[in-house]
Amino acid sequence: MRDVEAKLPQWWSDPIQSAWERTRAAALADWRLRGDHATPVNEAIVEDALAFGHGARSAYSHLRTWETVCTQLRADWIQLGHVGPADWQRVFQIIQHEWRRAEGPGGDAAPAP
Repeated sequence: MRDVEAKLPQWWSDPIQSAWERTRAAALADWRLRGDHATPVNEAIVEDALAFGHGARSAYSHLRTWETVCTQLRADWIQLGHVGPADWQRVFQIIQHEWRRAEGPGGDAAPAP
């Protein structure tokens, strides 16, 4: 995520941060190209949501489907205090997009060896 420590989930770690830094540009480019832009969301919130989805792929790697991880991620997102323009209903598709992209062929959510 970015520089606001208070907005980092408890599972965010240095390896997750490193993985996000390595793939941030690819994640943003993929969202711009293939994301669902039906609901307008501020660019900073988009980046936070993408980072959250990316990190969640590593943090919850034992949960293999969106259906199994969605409830936990919603709780984590809300616990961080995201409301208004960053409300779960406005951003969950962004989080889901990156959670799925990060696992895809050659998925890049795994921390560097």
